[in-house]
Amino acid sequence: MAERFLVLLVLTAALALVFLTIRAWNRRRVRSLMHVSGVETWANLGESPDGRRALVTFSTPSCATCHTAQAPAVKVAEAQLGTSTVRVIKVDTARQPQVARAFGVLTVPSTIVLAPTGRVVAVNHGFAPSRRLVEQLQRA
Repeated sequence: MAERFLVLLVLTAALALVFLTIRAWNRRRVRSLMHVSGVETWANLGESPDGRRALVTFSTPSCATCHTAQAPAVKVAEAQLGTSTVRVIKVDTARQPQVARAFGVLTVPSTIVLAPTGRVVAVNHGFAPSRRLVEQLQRA
């Protein structure tokens, strides 16, 4: 009985260590994105700045959450802030894997908030509710 408990304890510790390592690696990746120049950010997107804050959404055609949850949340955020101040850039990661790679996107849906200069302000891996998107866009 004690041996089983010890094995379970070791496995739990190993899983916790893996989880914390992945989390730290992800934080470091996001921080490095925030130090990329705006010029490079716009070049990676294949877009030009237009003076508005930008919300970059990453999805795929087969992503149910992207279309049923994230897209409506993006529309709500865009409606609250107005299209004159917010620009939504949609990236299909299946067709543009190089863009997803440049931004370190490993899962969809993902969203990235850019200041008008192109500086990365916030990164959301997974679903982001409209309230969070609005707050992040207002900070940009």
